[in-house]
Amino acid sequence: MIRAEFQRFLQTLNNGTSSEGVRKIANLVLDHLNELVPLTTHQGQRVKQMVALAQANWETVNNEIQHLPHDKVKQFSRISHLKSLSVGPFRGFAKQEVFDLANRIVLIYGPNGAGKSSFCEALEYGLLGNVTEADSKRFRDQREYLKNAHVNQFTHPIITVENAQGDEITLEADEALYRFCFVEKNRIDSFSRIAAQAPAKQTELISTLFGMDSFMEFVRNFTAEIDGRYIDLVGANASLLSSKRQGLVGAQQQITTNAAELQAIAIDEQNLANQYREGVSFSQMVYELNGDEQNPGVVQKLESELQQPVATKSNLANAALQDLGNSITSSITDLTTKRQELVDASQQVSFQQLYDAVSKVQPSSPDQCPACKTPLPHTVVNPYIHANNELQKLQHLAALQQAAQQLEQNIQQSLFKLSQVLNTCLRFLPQNNPLHVYQIANNTQPSITWWNALLQPLQDGFTPWQHLAAQVNQLVDADVKVDNAARIRAEKQAELNRLREFSRQITILQTRRQTADKTIAEARQLIDKFDTENAQLIAAAESEKSTV
Repeated sequence: MIRAEFQRFLQTLNNGTSSEGVRKIANLVLDHLNELVPLTTHQGQRVKQMVALAQANWETVNNEIQHLPHDKVKQFSRISHLKSLSVGPFRGFAKQEVFDLANRIVLIYGPNGAGKSSFCEALEYGLLGNVTEADSKRFRDQREYLKNAHVNQFTHPIITVENAQGDEITLEADEALYRFCFVEKNRIDSFSRIAAQAPAKQTELISTLFGMDSFMEFVRNFTAEIDGRYIDLVGANASLLSSKRQGLVGAQQQITTNAAELQAIAIDEQNLANQYREGVSFSQMVYELNGDEQNPGVVQKLESELQQPVATKSNLANAALQDLGNSITSSITDLTTKRQELVDASQQVSFQQLYDAVSKVQPSSPDQCPACKTPLPHTVVNPYIHANNELQKLQHLAALQQAAQQLEQNIQQSLFKLSQVLNTCLRFLPQNNPLHVYQIANNTQPSITWWNALLQPLQDGFTPWQHLAAQVNQLVDADVKVDNAARIRAEKQAELNRLREFSRQITILQTRRQTADKTIAEARQLIDKFDTENAQLIAAAESEKSTV
């Protein structure tokens, strides 16, 4: 049906006004109709295929529209009306059936499955030679669609008609002559509401009513124009050359842009130099900070200085040493006094020890005298009560002993601290130090005898204590120097941090300048070499113009 309608359309191009190209395209579609019908406008499927076919067949495709073999319109005028229809085997008819169609109106009535649709399709096939439903269901061989399933056979329906002379003849199917004589029943319902539709929809309903919907669908799937989306209208070489010439525009733009960038960099460089020191140039600043292969810059010098190890402080103090010595001397004097008092009260101490012993025995002999075993009621004096009373009288001795013990502990702590001071001096001043003899090993407690030895003159006329005081004073002076060095070191570190920031900014500016210079050089090289490197492409683009 599509082919027949398209061939009829082609006849309209034989009007003397259609160009040769239009006629060639029309014949190209006709020659490849089966190939083009399934394709749609989606992603340009059909137009892309037409372009491919045209490029392959343009020189050989016919530029003249062939006339239809004969005109059957006159033959159609000789038919008066239908007489009968003989159908079967065909679709729902397993055997031959004959229907009388001589009356002006024929009503086909029956339940579902009785063969009403098969009757209509037989009438359609007899008139037109095809069945639209078979086309819509994509049956390549309509006989497969039309044969009866039970007997697996198909017989061409026969329609008898009466001509204008009153003779009864057998109708020969002709789709061109009778295509508008048959309206398929299922299309009438939509057509009945045509007045309510828009004009475009009315056209669609009319085409559907007369069975031209497939042809209209075929027409709609043509793209309106064959443009640059589907066919090369410029030329591949010309496009490539144009693209490359666009690169030249980009190269020139890069030269302009990066020349401006270099000017901006120069301003930024001088601003940075002024921040570093007023009146110095950028290159002078770079040399001062970074130096060269022979002369290190300020940054490298400061880094080397700050890598030097920092001296350790002894954290000793003259006043602390003197206080420690005075404390030890005072505590030893007090201890000697306490011990002498305890010696003077030795008899009392003995009695105290006796009374302590009696008090401790009471739990084991609570009812008898611990010495004579006399029952306590018979003793003149209760020994336990007497011992407690006497201990209270001798309580000052306990306080004296406790004070002596506390003094001993204080002296031990002070002597240990003093030994730590002496060891610190030996650690910082190990060479020919006369205090080596008095060094106390770890986990060893110095004694009062060790302290007294520190106060005895040596061969040089000075006591170890005097040597110790002198060395502490020397280390205190050294600590002051360490503090000064730490302050200077902190100042150098702050200065290094400041100069490193300048160095970082220098690196950024140098990188920007190198990038801009490289971009300009590459762009100029691209422009200078373009015609030489693309000579072959330029010639190819020129030669393909005729092909395009």
